[in-house]
Amino acid sequence: MDWHSGNRRQWLWLALGGLLAVVVLVSVLLVDRLAERRAVDAERDRLAGMARLAASSYQRQVDKFQLVATTLSADPDVGNLLDNRLAGADARLNSRLADLTTALDASVIYLLDDRGLTIAASNWRQPDSFLGENYGFRAYFRLAMAQGHWEQFALGTRSRVPGLFVARRVESASGRRGVIVVKIRFDRLESEWAASSGMAFAASEQGVILVTSRPAWRFETIGKIDEAERRRLTAEVEYGGAPLRQNALFANGSVVRSGTDYHRNARFVVASEALPNGWSINLLASIEDAVTDARAFGRLVLAVILAGIAALIAAYVLRARAIVSRQQRETEQRITELKERLVQANKLSTLGQIAAGVGHEINQPLTAISLRAQTARKLIGKGRLDQADAALEEIGTLTGRAGAITGELRRFARRADQRISRVALADVFAGAELLLGDRIRTSGTDLAIAGAGIAVLGEQGRLEQVFVNLIQNALDAMGSGGVIRIAASLAGDTVTVRLTDNGPGISDEARARLFQPFNSSKEDGLGLGLVICRDILADMGGELHFLPDETGACFAILLRLAN
Repeated sequence: MDWHSGNRRQWLWLALGGLLAVVVLVSVLLVDRLAERRAVDAERDRLAGMARLAASSYQRQVDKFQLVATTLSADPDVGNLLDNRLAGADARLNSRLADLTTALDASVIYLLDDRGLTIAASNWRQPDSFLGENYGFRAYFRLAMAQGHWEQFALGTRSRVPGLFVARRVESASGRRGVIVVKIRFDRLESEWAASSGMAFAASEQGVILVTSRPAWRFETIGKIDEAERRRLTAEVEYGGAPLRQNALFANGSVVRSGTDYHRNARFVVASEALPNGWSINLLASIEDAVTDARAFGRLVLAVILAGIAALIAAYVLRARAIVSRQQRETEQRITELKERLVQANKLSTLGQIAAGVGHEINQPLTAISLRAQTARKLIGKGRLDQADAALEEIGTLTGRAGAITGELRRFARRADQRISRVALADVFAGAELLLGDRIRTSGTDLAIAGAGIAVLGEQGRLEQVFVNLIQNALDAMGSGGVIRIAASLAGDTVTVRLTDNGPGISDEARARLFQPFNSSKEDGLGLGLVICRDILADMGGELHFLPDETGACFAILLRLAN
């Protein structure tokens, strides 16, 4: 038992150690995850503020040129040139547009007639002047003529320089006359973004990168674009035949996008700010250093917490051991007391069941004593003293028998002293037979006892209680005219007492629950008798077993031999 107990304790400590290691590992993973998310959220919040500033800067520049285009679309010189084509009017407008372009730092400003032909341009003196060029094929011309205004980001057909074309329709009394176009270059804005934000870009509603601090990213996409969408964009928007492939950082999962959780492959976080035209300003920043620092700090905090918990647990364990030890002692005392009360209650219940028979056993000698006393008085009165003396001697014998019965009742009813000593099985059997004698006789049961000369280690009162319970169970099972055999045998230091009856036996179903509490085949039974008998024998170092038997039921009581 000690070896098995030590082995179980060793496995328990190993299991607890493994559980502790798992808890620590899971805690580290959770802390890392929490720290990573907090670092990403903090970086995203920082970038979100910068993205708002970048979007505001971008929108101010676009708003300025939109206002310029709107104002020029209503300029009288523009309308006169489209309506009248007066000599010298084009030269004056070219000069004005050139001065305005320089003042506003625009790329180029030009005027198209209703067929898309350039009739005035700010670059009229440059070798790549737009004068005389027809841009009727451009989407910004067609849509501005149809809707009144349009904006399109595209490559210049001659300069191959990308920019945003802001187009406004020019109208006069005679109807739609042409379109004024302001091309915005974002070189300065992109340089500012590169210096302050590192990685920033403006993307179209379809996710195509257009304005960017990384020129190599221009005309790449944030998300995947299927072939049909790619063909549509290439046809509708002039990107100079760019393949519109997905940006490598977004393609390989290196970027944590807004609304998504951090994952271990991510190296950058992105914050976006929407623009009125459906575009968005996006800022990227590396999060590797922030995440590493956050993990280190989180693990340090976890280590401090675990150390504190360990200290509290150690203090608690030291205090709890004393409490548990005291509680164990108190619990053991209560269990022992409850067992004693249960055994005593079983005794009293047994006495209640055999009370009628014991009363009859006592009533017989008492009746005989009364008759013998009357007889003795008459014999004395007649002077027949020898016969009177014999009657009185018989009264003494009957009184002794009644005293033996009442003495056995008192000894059986009182609480056992729990002391283990040498007990003769003959005395145990005699006491049980005395208590159950009337029921055995009235039921016509044949009780045979063999091997009663052996002495065992036990306590006589509790051993009698065991045999009274077992004999009563046999009597209940057999009814009238049964046979009970009690035979004691010795093997080494173990005494085995077999109690066998010729009743109906015990079914397999009942046998499986035979020693379970509150399991009884009797209508008024509590199902505690056999459990109590087994516990009584266990306290004395004995055992109780049920043995299969062809003639009825057989119980084996194992006891220690008294040397």
